[in-house]
Amino acid sequence: MVTDKQIKVIFFDIGGVLLKIHPERMIGKISSFTNIPYEVVENAFPQNEHDIYERGKMTDYDWYVSYKKALPQENSLSEDQFWKSWSLLLGNETDVVDILINLKKNYKIWLLSNTNPMHIKSEIESKCVFHKLVDGAIYSYDVGYRKPEKEIYYIACDSADVNPENSIFIDDLEENIIGANKVGIKGIHYKSTIKLSKELTRLNIKHD
Repeated sequence: MVTDKQIKVIFFDIGGVLLKIHPERMIGKISSFTNIPYEVVENAFPQNEHDIYERGKMTDYDWYVSYKKALPQENSLSEDQFWKSWSLLLGNETDVVDILINLKKNYKIWLLSNTNPMHIKSEIESKCVFHKLVDGAIYSYDVGYRKPEKEIYYIACDSADVNPENSIFIDDLEENIIGANKVGIKGIHYKSTIKLSKELTRLNIKHD
């Protein structure tokens, strides 16, 4: 059983935990800008290039070009239209932020996210409350690794100056929790705020 005194740092994922995400809004906007059917835009997402972008190995402009090329040829998507659409992927902060605020009274709080510079610098840093509350952040594009690769968890623990077994990681994707478990971090698979609260209580983690 994990005890309160053992845990020093709690890592949070961003999208799907602290922020609502709306891929349908982004896809719909690109469809509207280009007159390409929603389903075609949805199925054209360049996953391999997105992986490269989130590792910090592709510029913002090259990500736009990659996305435009993945759509049917001769489309009209401008760079300005693309970034307006891309920003719509991120929604409002969730009520998990209230739990984060309470956890901060007793633990160090870090972010650990697969993400990209445009979302962080243009959206999260300027608009989100939780960004101003945390002790630090590990972003995939800064470190060159993505969850669930073990390297990113080790980098996170080193940066937060904590042993894996003295930390907890909260993420909405089970594969990322499994990755954390493999390096010794206690993971909580986020499904709802109520379930998260119950799991923290079960682990004797103060959050009220």
